[in-house]
Amino acid sequence: MVELLKVQGRIGAIRHWIVKKRKPHLGDWGEWIALRHLTKHQFDVVARNWRIRHGEVDLIAYDGDYLVFIEVKTRMGPTCLPPELNVDEVKKSQLEFLAHSFLCRHELTDLSVRFDLVAIETSNLRSYEIRHYRGFM
Repeated sequence: MVELLKVQGRIGAIRHWIVKKRKPHLGDWGEWIALRHLTKHQFDVVARNWRIRHGEVDLIAYDGDYLVFIEVKTRMGPTCLPPELNVDEVKKSQLEFLAHSFLCRHELTDLSVRFDLVAIETSNLRSYEIRHYRGFM
C-alpha cells in the first residue's frame, strides 16, 4: 500500500538568496529540499547520490526498521505532467537492482527494505510542494 504525504513549504529569504547566487542544478536543489523534508520526519540519511556503474540512488535512509531507497524527482514551473510520471518500470527495476547491489556491497542481509518517491514542484526555487510516496513500488 502506498502512503502519500503532501507538504507545501517555503525556504527563508537568506537561503533563497544563497540559492540564487549559487544557481544550483534543479535536481541538486530538489535533493536538498527532499533531504530537509526527510530529516524533519526523523529519517536517518546514510547516503546521498550513491552510485555504481549501473546507476545512482538519490538518497538512502533509515526510517525506523526500514532501509529506504529514495528517488527524488523535481520539476520547475507549472507542468502538464507531474514529476511522479517519470518513474517508469525501467527506473523501478533499476532501483531494485541498485538496492540489491547496495545491500550486498555493505553486507546488509536481514533488513526490511522500502522504496520511496519524493516528487517536488516549484515555480521560483523558493516555494515548493512535496509529495512523498512511501512504498511506491
